[in-house]
Amino acid sequence: MSFSITQEELVILVYALFMGLGGWIGFKKSGSTPSLIAGVASFAVLVVSYIIGQPWIAVGASALLAVVFFRRVSKTRKLMPSGMLLVISAVVFIYLLIQMLGKSS
Repeated sequence: MSFSITQEELVILVYALFMGLGGWIGFKKSGSTPSLIAGVASFAVLVVSYIIGQPWIAVGASALLAVVFFRRVSKTRKLMPSGMLLVISAVVFIYLLIQMLGKSS
């Protein structure tokens, strides 16, 4: 018996872990409950997207998170952590969108 995972699924799971750990780290470092809640919620949505085989949910979640982090960077002018998360979310969004559009053609 072998276990196979597509590259898109791997990106979704790694991104989910990154978002979940980011929320936890934000909570541990600064006591930010909203960071923890947002990280856990993002993790859950992305993992559910993987489990039910609907990567379009991850595309939408990464787009939404990119917008959220863009607004945060615009407001605070701080590149860490919001700027880094903006770049990662935008890259994941673009990658998944390209992959999904390629599969639908």
